[in-house]
Amino acid sequence: MNNDSGHKESAEQERWYAAAFGSLYPILYAHRTIEAAAPEARFACASVALQREERALDLCCGTGRHLATLEETGATLTGIDYSAELLLMARDRLKPSTRLVRADMRRLPFNTAFDVVFSFFTSFGYFYEDADNLATAGEIARVLTMGGRFFMDYLNPLSLERTLKKETVRSVNEYTFVETRWIDFDRRRVNKQVEVNKDNQHIETIHESVRLYTFEELATLLHQAGLRVFTCQGDYHGAPYGLDSPRMIISGVKAKP
Repeated sequence: MNNDSGHKESAEQERWYAAAFGSLYPILYAHRTIEAAAPEARFACASVALQREERALDLCCGTGRHLATLEETGATLTGIDYSAELLLMARDRLKPSTRLVRADMRRLPFNTAFDVVFSFFTSFGYFYEDADNLATAGEIARVLTMGGRFFMDYLNPLSLERTLKKETVRSVNEYTFVETRWIDFDRRRVNKQVEVNKDNQHIETIHESVRLYTFEELATLLHQAGLRVFTCQGDYHGAPYGLDSPRMIISGVKAKP
């Protein structure tokens, strides 16, 4: 396998998403707060012109940090996530009117139910098989009304491949996280392994992995699913997307068949 560090993924690691979003996730990403997410959520709302009378879905909502600001719009909101633990945390911080559902994004338990679907913080490309990622895009299209809009905040592979930090060490309270990152160029994925220590004792290893889609590949996949890309921006200030952009932020609509 051609990658930077000789790592090789097991079948269990390929299902990394089933274990990665547990009780340690909010500690590992403690800097990802409601306050930090607020301008992102407002930018997303403006990008898709979310209206008060509309219905919106936050795909992979996690602890609800974007939903907390989306609630300001008065829209009817639903969040889905695969992690029961993160959904419990979200329930504690969100209004009772915001519906929360545990589901696999490849098989959403809704019919045509939403005017807008949001996908924040690179919550796409989790699966090793492109067919599964296409199925996710297909589910976004299926649950959207005709002409419904979608917003997808995804990583920028052009920038990431040149700026990836191979190792970082961070401390949060009594926890120390040693994060190792590498790119598998054969499978076109960026991977991260996190060794978690508490009070100087190793307690867990967390794996993360995301497919590196170029803009052209992602736009083609979305088109195959019935979604048409209208805009691609490079950050949450609305800058044009390019080589050095920190993000690939896509907005579009459900196209007519």
